[in-house]
Amino acid sequence: MVYVITGGPGFGKTTVLNRLEEKGFPVCSENAREVLSSQGRSEDRVGIPEVPEGFERIMALWRLNFLQSIEKGTIAFSDRGLPDQVAYSWYKNKIPSDYIEEKALAERYAQHVFVTPPWKDIYVQDEIRKENFDEACMIHSCILKSYRKYGYETIDLPLTSPEQRVRFILNFLGI
Repeated sequence: MVYVITGGPGFGKTTVLNRLEEKGFPVCSENAREVLSSQGRSEDRVGIPEVPEGFERIMALWRLNFLQSIEKGTIAFSDRGLPDQVAYSWYKNKIPSDYIEEKALAERYAQHVFVTPPWKDIYVQDEIRKENFDEACMIHSCILKSYRKYGYETIDLPLTSPEQRVRFILNFLGI
């Protein structure tokens, strides 16, 4: 079963996932940073970063391959999931592609989705993460709406150390 860890950009997802991977769990990293840094970004007409042609499909295939590779009974974690892609479309005031909508409906993660809530103390902008904190919070809201649209139950992680967040997740799962 693949559990998603999601939330707005810069709220601590990757650090938590790195700790879970260190504990031996299979983890699907979010390779968006690598794809965006290798292919570049431009600004659209309202200043929102545009992604390269084919980015949506690259990300979806990455997530689908991981989801389908996990054997039944194995607990794994994913840095974001297909509903995140729907959320990012909404954030950019775009209609999600039929392909992403179809995959988000058909390919299912575990019912409970762990969410890193907005946390200004740890938020940092960089070359790839250009959104300011308020924009990251808007993305976060779109993400929550998307997961709820697809019938997932979201569970906020506490605003605490990565180790305590991991402990929270593992306790919740009874591990």
